[in-house]
Parts: sequence; C-alpha cells; structure tokens
Amino acid sequence: MRNLFPIIGSCLLFAGGITPTLANSLPEITNKHAPYGQPTCKPKNLKKRIAYTICFDSKKRIPKWVMYHVTSEYLKTPKRKSRFKRFRDDPHFNNEAKDKEYTNSGYARGHLVPFKVSGGDRDGDKSVASLGNNSDPDDEKTVFEVNYMSNIAPQCHKGFNGGGGSWWKVERWIQSAMVKKKDEEAYVIAGTIFHDGKVKKIGPKKDIYVPHAFYKIVVFKAKDNKPRRVFAFLFPHDFPCKKRKVKIENFLVSVDIIEALTGLDFFSEANFDEAKNTTTNWGK
Repeated sequence: MRNLFPIIGSCLLFAGGITPTLANSLPEITNKHAPYGQPTCKPKNLKKRIAYTICFDSKKRIPKWVMYHVTSEYLKTPKRKSRFKRFRDDPHFNNEAKDKEYTNSGYARGHLVPFKVSGGDRDGDKSVASLGNNSDPDDEKTVFEVNYMSNIAPQCHKGFNGGGGSWWKVERWIQSAMVKKKDEEAYVIAGTIFHDGKVKKIGPKKDIYVPHAFYKIVVFKAKDNKPRRVFAFLFPHDFPCKKRKVKIENFLVSVDIIEALTGLDFFSEANFDEAKNTTTNWGK
C-alpha cells in the first residue's frame, strides 16, 4: 500500500451457547451494525456477533476492522470485575493472540469494540448481564465476546489507550458526550492501518503486529432537527508511547482518506460526501 502518512500528518497538524430466542433474532441484531454497507472481508475472517461484526487478520493476529452500534441501552454494562474482566480465547478464529503474549510487551491490550458498549438487554427479556445472581446468560455472552482476544490489538497505554489519550478520548466522546448526554445513536467502524514502513511486532515469537495507525468512523443518525453526521478520525500510532495533550477534533479527516489508506469501501449502501473533511461537522 502506498504510504500516505506524510500527507496525512501534514493535514493533521492543522486540522457459552445462545438460546433459541436470541439465535432467532441474531440476523436482525447484527444487521444493525452495518446499515450503510459493510467493507469487504474474506468469509473465513468474518464473524457477526450480537454486539459487533469483526473482520479478523489471522496473519497479523489482530482485527482488520470492526463495526458496532451504540445506544444508551448498550452503555448499561456490568462492572468490569470478576468474570467480566478476563480476556478470553475466541472459539471461532485460529491464530488469535493469547492474553499472556502481551505481558511485558510494552503495549496495552486495546479493544477495537469497547467494553463499555457491550451491555444492555439485547434479547428483550428484561434482564441484563450483571455480577449478581440474576444475571442474563445470553447478555453475559455478549460481554464475553467483546473481551475475546480477536477484538484486541496492541496499543500504547500512555497517550493513546489510557486516560487522556486520543483513542480513550474519542471513545468517551462517543459514549458520554454524545450518546449518554445527548441521547444520540451511533454506528461505528474502527480498524487498523499499516503503511510500507517497518512494522513493530510483539509477543514471544514477535508475530503480533503493532499498527501504524488506527481509525474510527462514526455516523450519528438524524435526530430531531439534526441531520445525519459523519466523523472520520485517523490516529497515528507509530510514535513513542508517552503522555501527550490531544484534541480529538485535530484528527478528523475525510472518509476518502481512510478508504485510500485501507483499500476499503465503508459506505457502499449510502450516499455520503466521502471527500468532505469531516472537521466541518464538528460541534453539530
């Protein structure tokens, strides 16, 4: 792939099993992840789940992209303790990284689909996943799936994945500032990007690829007097892991730029102005 990062950098300076009831509703639920079209992915690398759809890169041992839907209901996650804290092996994919392979790697286990959007009553039975005795096993499975290692990629903790980092901030903006406080509804595509430069690899066998960049494309549905809004964030990740002051709006680009870097078509079933720099939607 052509290395577009010098150009982009200049721009950024300025700018368990499932019950029959839940199984029957699975197509309807998972289709909600991709109302505007789904990027291409080899069938063996694609998996639709209750909380998200994933395209897994078995060679790099990390997600290529994920798609998920965020509503205020889905923010009702259980506390990340006990069984909800543990990272888990994905029974569907081969060659995913193991939890212990990240130990002492210098990188955090970064969720592509955030833990904080794995909650809610997904099957409509008026119960949810919780640490209590009345926890819904189907909704528990939804939470467990978000903690699958197939949904994890190496991320800098300082300045990126951790508090105050760019990835952390964009997730808080979606979940708290927009969905929780303003009752917005979001569709998110997140993924990893590599250019032609040297790739860092971690793990005992040095075969877990560290992305050069990550992206999030967020579509907020039309609501009241607000039109549908699209935001495309491109976050460089090929820098030393250290704290830095960031404003997430400085990472806004056009959808076209991310499509050029990934070779993917994100909105095959929608009419968006993909060449438009999404900075113009900020604050709307």
